[in-house]
Amino acid sequence: MAHSPNGHMMKLSIGLPVYNGEKLLPQALDHLLAQTFRDFEIIISDNASTDRTAEICRAYADRDARIRYVRSQINLGAIANFNRTFELSTAPLFKWAAHDDLHDNTYLEECIRILDTDPTVILAHSATAFIGDDGEVFAFDADTETYIDPKTGARQRPDRASIGDSPVAAERFRDVLFNARWGSHMFAVIRRDALAKTQLLLNFVSSDRAMLAELALLGRFRAVPERLYLRRVHAGSSWALSHRELKSFLSTDGKAYSRRARQIKAFFGAPVGKPVGVMTKAACAAWTAGLCIRTTTEALSGKDVRKGTLDAASLKGVPHQVNTGTDGAQSEFAQGRY
Repeated sequence: MAHSPNGHMMKLSIGLPVYNGEKLLPQALDHLLAQTFRDFEIIISDNASTDRTAEICRAYADRDARIRYVRSQINLGAIANFNRTFELSTAPLFKWAAHDDLHDNTYLEECIRILDTDPTVILAHSATAFIGDDGEVFAFDADTETYIDPKTGARQRPDRASIGDSPVAAERFRDVLFNARWGSHMFAVIRRDALAKTQLLLNFVSSDRAMLAELALLGRFRAVPERLYLRRVHAGSSWALSHRELKSFLSTDGKAYSRRARQIKAFFGAPVGKPVGVMTKAACAAWTAGLCIRTTTEALSGKDVRKGTLDAASLKGVPHQVNTGTDGAQSEFAQGRY
C-alpha cells in the first residue's frame, strides 16, 4: 500500500517511467516535490538506464521518503515500463509523469480539488504550455492558439484542455478520437478504480489515445484553464524515428504488427465491458468507422499521419507550420521518450 513514513495512506501515486533521463530528470523531480499538494508518493521505474539515472534516483530517494525507486535489469520497452508504474501503485488516485515535462507547483492541488468536488469526474488536468530544453515557456500566439519554438520557429498547438468534458459518454469518446492529438490528458490525475477498468497502454504506437477513449466511456474529464502542465519539446524526442524504430523502442518483443489495425481494433473494442448502453456503443462504432475513413483517405493521399506537420522542414525552422499531432502523431507513444 502507498503509505507515508508515519503510516498514513497516500492519496496519490505518481508513476514516473524513465530511460537515460540524467539531463532532465532532476528538474522534473524538483517540480513534483515543490507541489503545494504533498500527499503523494513517486514511483520511479528505471528501464535499465545506462547513464547516471540510477545515481540520481537513489540520491532523491535518500532525500525524500515519498520517492520509491525500482530498476529493471533489462529494458522492458516503454509501454511495459509505463504500465509497471501503475501496477506498483496503490493510492486511490494515480498520475503518470514524464521525466522531461514540468508542472506548475499548483498543478496537483488544482486537479485534486476538481476530483474532490465532483465524484462524476474521473480525470482532472489543466491546459498545456510548451517548453524547450531550458524549461522556458514558448511564446504564445493568441491568434492561432499556438506556441512558437524560438529555435526553429515551428508552431505547436496543444490539445484543448476541455477534451472529454461532456456529460454524454459518446461525445467524450468522439472528442478523444478526433481531438486528443497529443494525448496529453494521459498525464492527468486519474481515479485509480477507473484506470484499472481499462486495458492500460497496449502494445502499439499511440495507444495512449485508445486508453483515453476507454476512460472517456467511464466518466467525465475536467480541466482548469490555467496552463499548469508544461510539455517539453526537445531534441531527445523521437519524432524523426521510423515506424520500425518506434516499435522497437516501445516494445522489446520484436513482433511485427500493423499500428493502424491495432489502433482501430482498440477503438472498436473500447466500449466492451463499459457501463454504457446499446445506443452509445453504436455511436462509438460509428465514430470509429469515421476515423477509419479519414485515416485511410490520408494514407492514400501519401500523408505520413504519424508525423503530422512536424516534419524535417519544420524542424529546420520553416515558419507558420502548425503541428497538432495529426492522428495521434505526437501522442506520448509516437515519441518514445521512456
